[in-house]
Amino acid sequence: MTAAKASIGPLPAGPAAASIAFVLGADVEGATIWDVLAATRAVCPALVAGDRHVIGSPVPLPAADLRLLGVVLEHNGEVVATAAAGGKLGHPAAVIAELAPLKAGDVVVAGPLASVAEVKAGDVLVASVARVGTVEAAVS
Repeated sequence: MTAAKASIGPLPAGPAAASIAFVLGADVEGATIWDVLAATRAVCPALVAGDRHVIGSPVPLPAADLRLLGVVLEHNGEVVATAAAGGKLGHPAAVIAELAPLKAGDVVVAGPLASVAEVKAGDVLVASVARVGTVEAAVS
């Protein structure tokens, strides 16, 4: 799983992860962290499984270094992974910049930040991102 435009839908069985989604308010032509941050209207917690995403409520870009935000992934009520948002990917916005050009209105997910190896139908996942929020979804 790498950065991708969000494909909203039910989460399938298989590997899953918590991430951060960027909601773009302007086009991104350049390919730098600063281009992405300048174009970002909001960020959201996200769950990723296969090619599907569940996106939480958008909030304004926090006045904090996104690399330092804590990420927690719960699987059926148990914490299974924790991470700093920049731990695997460097700056989450750098991964988004690799997809440029992007258009205003695009919702782009940064890629896996905290992962679980396998989920199955009926499992419940919760992704929490500090200063951003929480999203919960059942696997179908």
